[in-house]
Amino acid sequence: MALPETPSLNIALIAEQRSIYHDQGYSDEECAALPHNGEASHILTTLQELGHHVTLVPGIQSLVKHLAAGTNKDWDLAFNIAQGFHGLAREAQIPALLDAYQVLYTFSDAATMALCQNKVYTKIILAHHGIPTAPFSVISRADQKLRLDDLSEMLPHYPLFLKPVIEGSSKGIGKFNKVTEPAELESAVRKLRSLLPDQDILVEPFLSGRELSVSILGTGVQSRVIGVTEFLWQNPSSDSAPGNRSHSSLEFASRKSKCSDTNILIVRNDAGLMAETQVKVACQVALDAWKTFGCRDAGRVDIRFSSNEHNAIPNVLELNPISGLLPGHSPLASSAEENGFPYKKLLAAIIQSAFSRKSACYS
Repeated sequence: MALPETPSLNIALIAEQRSIYHDQGYSDEECAALPHNGEASHILTTLQELGHHVTLVPGIQSLVKHLAAGTNKDWDLAFNIAQGFHGLAREAQIPALLDAYQVLYTFSDAATMALCQNKVYTKIILAHHGIPTAPFSVISRADQKLRLDDLSEMLPHYPLFLKPVIEGSSKGIGKFNKVTEPAELESAVRKLRSLLPDQDILVEPFLSGRELSVSILGTGVQSRVIGVTEFLWQNPSSDSAPGNRSHSSLEFASRKSKCSDTNILIVRNDAGLMAETQVKVACQVALDAWKTFGCRDAGRVDIRFSSNEHNAIPNVLELNPISGLLPGHSPLASSAEENGFPYKKLLAAIIQSAFSRKSACYS
């Protein structure tokens, strides 16, 4: 489908640079959620190829200086891929500033960013709207002593899975997060608290089925699926078709496993895989969640099935209202490319989606 042409724009590309934080002494693990090395340059070059003038704004401190100086008045649009670095609602900080200064920007607003960053708030809203998500309990960072009685509803459902309430990019996730007995649970809680002492811990039943990441383009009724990525945490048998694999040794996403391209399968529409039953169901659940939270322009919804049975439940793991856009690496860009939405077209569509809000929000 041809996209309406957007005029040549003055665009501020807001993106943190990992090198700045590395120079300040932060580790690769602490910088894991920031844009990938080379991501901002790919976006900048592509926006220029689309005919736009681009100003690179390397993070929130630089943005504050632009706002204070008033140079933002020359911007037609902010293309925001900043993840933030400090605070429990860090992904909402730049959208909040841009709203305060009435700067039009890509992707979701501050309220949606803050909700989606908190996995507990996300699950409460999903459950309220009848969108599948696994049952859960929370271990508060304020409770220094782990009381298993508080988790009595969860304990019969071993194995369990523990993860920090406010993190992305599989930070704080390793082999220890999947637990099969109380002793492992206590050990995992201690480990997470040592890694991320300022965060609550989410406890859920471990979901043993397929894991899909659904890439979505658009806002509201205009939202549509443009690609699906399946994450394979084991090697599929050579005679198994996608969707019919044995998951007996299925693992889960960790910082280590995400670094291996062999764990990723692009679900290709031209091979008929997008019409496979579980993929179709996952796409519908993802769209329902995307619209419920008011996500905008483009992003991903991660789905994990409760089991490998044909009637397994597609549970929403999390929503990614701001998603990586590194070509050949990020699931959103890769799955879109494989399904007929090349990178330049994807960025043009994101801009068009955001620009359609101009008259409504900033008249």
